[in-house]
Parts: sequence; C-alpha cells; structure tokens
Amino acid sequence: MKKFSFLFSILICLALLTACNDKEPEIEFGVTVSPVSEEEYKNIGATKDLIDPKQEDFKFFEFNLNMKHTDLVKARNIEMYKFEHMNQALNDIDGNSRYWYGSWGIRDNESDNFATYNQEFVFFFFFLSDNDIKKAFSNEKITISWTNYKDEKQKNEYNLSDLIEFK
Repeated sequence: MKKFSFLFSILICLALLTACNDKEPEIEFGVTVSPVSEEEYKNIGATKDLIDPKQEDFKFFEFNLNMKHTDLVKARNIEMYKFEHMNQALNDIDGNSRYWYGSWGIRDNESDNFATYNQEFVFFFFFLSDNDIKKAFSNEKITISWTNYKDEKQKNEYNLSDLIEFK
C-alpha cells in the first residue's frame, strides 16, 4: 500500500508539473476613455483660446498593459505605438490641437516575469464622437511575442482601437 501511495503522489506531481509547463502568459489590457473628474478639470489650464470650455469637453484616456508569465517563457518582446505620438493621432482627427497633457511609464526588464505599460492623458473631446476616437487610434498596433518552453515562437497582435472602452 505504501508503494501505491508513493507512486500515486509522484504521478500527481508529474501531472501538475506538466500542466504548469504549458501555461500561456497572462496578458491583460485596460483601455478606457472616460469623463474628466472635477480635480482633473481644475488642472487642465491653458483654455483661453477655447470658446466657453466646459468640463464635459474633455476626456481622460487611460491605457494599461500587464503581462505575467513563468520562467518558462523566454525572449518576451512587446512592440507597440509610441506613447509620445498619441498627441499627433488626436490632432490628426481634424487638425485641431486636442492632446492636453499626460504621462506614461514602462517597466519591462528582461529578468522579470512581468511587464507593465501605462499611459494616461487628458484630451479635448469637443465635437468628437466615440467612433472618431476609435478611428484616430485604428493604426496603432500592439504585438506581443515570446518563446515558450518547447522553443516555439508565439505571437499575439492587438489593435488599440479594438481595446478601447468608453465610460
């Protein structure tokens, strides 16, 4: 009976190890366009060239990409739009200056089992629709690739406009 219990324990451990080997990286996106808060609106400033600006004329864009994986994932690579070019994508909608201010950050060290990309900015939404925003970002791509434990190259592609949620 002891041999059977020992053999059963080993089989369970092998099954668990095998199941863990094939685990895909966890990739999560959060991309939202929402109204600006009162506090954000107070910080907007430089609206003297606008005719009667209101809080609802501005929107807050927030982008978050989080990727987590095991040590079995190698050669992680994230290629995406340039954060600093977002203002041009917004201004190209109709030639008006729409990007107001923002910030971005990246943590993507090869030695870590995770990567995070974040961006947030406020923009002038007046006379735009949700479809205008989606169209403005329709050429912005995100490609995430890696090599799995079997030495197979994996690749996922995303379009920023498909990820946007409006609140």
